This record gives sequence, structure tokens and C-alpha cells, in this order.
Amino acid sequence: MADQPFTDAEFAFLRHVRFGELPARVRPDETVELVETEPRRGRPEPAGGEEQALALHAGG
Repeated sequence: MADQPFTDAEFAFLRHVRFGELPARVRPDETVELVETEPRRGRPEPAGGEEQALALHAGG
């Protein structure tokens, strides 16, 4: 009796017991469109603007 494979219905029941139910399907009106951005630069933009960055890095 132990050599008999499970039926599809029994496998489905075991999957449901182990993993539960799938989350609700996402409707198309709930999605957003992705917009590609420019590639990241090698260093970050100055936090206080260009003038502050120049003042910080200026020798003197």
C-alpha cells in the first residue's frame, strides 16, 4: 500500500497544507509603469549645491 503513488488531488491537498494559498492576483490598474533613469555617476551630487561644494573643496 505504501508503494502506491499519490493522486493529483492528494498532491494538490499536500501542497495546499504545506504552502497555503497564493496571494490575490495583481490587477493591471494596480500596477505602475517603470521609468528608466540615467545611469549612476561615479560620485554623489553635492548636498548643498555647487557653490557650497566649491567652498568646501577650495583651498585657502
